[in-house]
Amino acid sequence: MTQYANYNDPHLFALWQQGDERAFNVLYGRHFIRLVNLAYKKTGNVAAAEELAQDVFLSFHRQQYTLRADTVPENYLFISLKNRILNYHRQLLAQLRKDQALWQDTPFQTKEVNRQLEEKELQRYIRARIAELPPQCRAVFLLSREDQLSNKEVAERLNISVNTVEQHMRKALRILRAALGNDLALLMAVLAGLYA
Repeated sequence: MTQYANYNDPHLFALWQQGDERAFNVLYGRHFIRLVNLAYKKTGNVAAAEELAQDVFLSFHRQQYTLRADTVPENYLFISLKNRILNYHRQLLAQLRKDQALWQDTPFQTKEVNRQLEEKELQRYIRARIAELPPQCRAVFLLSREDQLSNKEVAERLNISVNTVEQHMRKALRILRAALGNDLALLMAVLAGLYA
């Protein structure tokens, strides 16, 4: 298998089309994470990114003997991913329109109850992510966002430097951004302190 790592994509593709599954495994290992990373950048959703990349490889594998011999695997994979990402966004948009149409048909009282439930669920979710922060980081974050203290006041309260407070805030926001999957609404709620 080590020798396969030295082969370029066209060579691996040719071997795979001759029935050598090890060549396919090397292509998979070489490109899967890159596909997932690209899909994540375009969707902001890890599970969707992994599913899209997996779907691309599944389709690629199914066409093992029907693809042209001069197919460039990398081009095929990334063009397929691009098409699937476009479809993913089309489906999201269609679902959003469907939800909006349903929402407009819902009586006002039901809408208000749903909004309140969503808000409570959002608050619960954000609180759970904050609770997962490292202790000192969490303390700094809560004093800053909940108690609305300045960095200087937080530093005095915890007997640490302002620089340490800033480092903890950056760390907290980085962790929360990752945990919330770059969801803009959730991040804005956290930054605005609307989770209390």
